[in-house]
Amino acid sequence: MPSQSSSQSEDRKQSCCGRPAQLDEAERRNRILDAASSVLITHGYHATSMDSIASCSGMSKKTLYQFFDSKQVLFETLILERLFAPINYTPVPTDSMEKQLLGLMTSIAACMFCDERLSLLRSVITETSRNPAVRQLVADLFQLSGRVLPIQNWMTIQSEAGRLDIPDITEASDLLFGMTLGGPTLGRLTHCKPSRSKEKLEEFMAYGIRVFLEGHRPISPPPKGH
Repeated sequence: MPSQSSSQSEDRKQSCCGRPAQLDEAERRNRILDAASSVLITHGYHATSMDSIASCSGMSKKTLYQFFDSKQVLFETLILERLFAPINYTPVPTDSMEKQLLGLMTSIAACMFCDERLSLLRSVITETSRNPAVRQLVADLFQLSGRVLPIQNWMTIQSEAGRLDIPDITEASDLLFGMTLGGPTLGRLTHCKPSRSKEKLEEFMAYGIRVFLEGHRPISPPPKGH
């Protein structure tokens, strides 16, 4: 039978999110990631320790090490799963290209503009701007993740089918992102502009998409004799 002091100790080790004590393995792992995200956003990478994450998660440091070998491994997992998480959306091939792209960009916006991802992105930007080691780590993780935005896959399909003329898929996807979500993302990250409503954001993206598609229509060959 546990002593009163040990019971009090366990009572003090409650999650900062107020979750129940009995959790399965997947829930414990997710709870650790939740705590790591919260501590990283609040204190930054170097001020974050396994002790502080354990305290926030309401679990022992020993439990953290059962899931993650080190703070760096935990950080890498957090970035890969929460920041570079895949965006799943499959356009309907029979829809117009404008409608397909708008669906893709709306899906990306919904994923990007969640509070946790924006806060993580702010924290990572701060860390990478002042620490070359963290900057290199994040760059390596981005390459390692193999994450390709669905707009790149979509552009490849349209280009190969001859519906769009896109010499460089990577450059074109960056251009489309800048024309649709670049400004809104910067506004959300810096709080320099009020957030657009869902309807206004879709109108803004639709405008950028129309301009993008018009600039990448295949050039028809001139009529014979000209």
